[in-house]
Amino acid sequence: MARPPLSTDALVATSRALLVEGGPDAVVVREVARRLGVTAPALYRHVSGRDDLLTLLIAACTDEVTQVCATALRGCAPDDVEERLRTATWAFRTWALEHPPEFGLVYGTPVARYAAPEDGPTSAAMQRFGGLFGALFVDLLRAGRLRTVEDASLPARVRDDLAQTARHTGLAMQPGELYPYVVGWHRMLGIVSVEVSGHLRWAFGEDATDFVRRQLDDLAADLVRPAG
Repeated sequence: MARPPLSTDALVATSRALLVEGGPDAVVVREVARRLGVTAPALYRHVSGRDDLLTLLIAACTDEVTQVCATALRGCAPDDVEERLRTATWAFRTWALEHPPEFGLVYGTPVARYAAPEDGPTSAAMQRFGGLFGALFVDLLRAGRLRTVEDASLPARVRDDLAQTARHTGLAMQPGELYPYVVGWHRMLGIVSVEVSGHLRWAFGEDATDFVRRQLDDLAADLVRPAG
C-alpha cells in the first residue's frame, strides 16, 4: 500500500515533538524522517534541511499564538480598546506558559546556526502577529486613549527608525505614536520571558500569576489613558 505524501502538518508536528523533548538541537532531518517512517533522502524531497524544518515550525508556532490571541479577543466588546489590549496580552502570556519550548524557539535566544529566510514564512507569520497587536494600538490611538510622545522628544535615530518601521509595517502611525507600541512589546516580552524561564520562583515559588498580572496591569496603565 502506497504511503500518503508527507504533509506540512506532519513535518511540523514531528519537529515540534522533538523540540519539546530535546530543544532546537533535537530537530534534525534524520530523526524527523525516522519518526515519519521514511528515509532521510525521501524527506529531502520536501525540505532542504534542518533550517527548513525550523522555519516551518517557527511559522506554525507564531501563527498559533496569533490565533490564540485573536480567539481571546472575540470575547471583548469591539469598542473596549483597553480591555482588548489587556486580553490579548494575557492570552500571549498564557500560551507562553503552556508552551515554554515553543515560546523559547520563537521569542527566546536565536537558534545557533539557523538563519530564517528573508521575507519567508517566519517573516510573514511575524507580520501577522505584529499586525494583530498593531491594530490594537491603532484602535487606542483613534480612540484618543494611547499615551503618545512628541516626535521631537525622541532621539533622531529612534525617530527615523520608527518612521521606517511604520512604513514597513503599514501602520498609520507617527514615530511618537508607534513608540508606545514598541515599548509595550518590549516590556510585555520581558515580563513574560522572566516568568516562563522560572526566574521569579525565588520570590513567588511556582505560581507568580498575581505578580505578573499586576505587572501587566501596570504596563497597560502606562500605555493607555483613562477613559473620559
